[in-house]
Amino acid sequence: MTSEDETSPLADADSDTGLLPDAECIDLLSSNRRRILLRALVDADEREHSLESLAATVAQTEQGTDLADVATHRVGVSLHHVHLPKLDDAGVLDYDRETNTVRFYGNDRIETWLETMRDD
Repeated sequence: MTSEDETSPLADADSDTGLLPDAECIDLLSSNRRRILLRALVDADEREHSLESLAATVAQTEQGTDLADVATHRVGVSLHHVHLPKLDDAGVLDYDRETNTVRFYGNDRIETWLETMRDD
């Protein structure tokens, strides 16, 4: 078997497995803000997070410094309207829009892709 014939360790799975296909993982991780968010969730000891705390973490990581409330607010709006719903729709995390609460229980495929796409 040649290397071209080998299946990627993250190869597209059939719908019976419930795993995200490679193309969807890549799409979800195409945004630097989503990668920062997911790395923060993966590295956290807790599984439940407030939108406010995640926005502050993402904003600080993006800027590399303490931030004004306005920057954190902008990130929070972006997370609330774009990034968290996209990740929730894909089944990567649970986002409760009413309580602005995020629950993340881990996702092996996303975590493997995050490692291969490491920015630092």
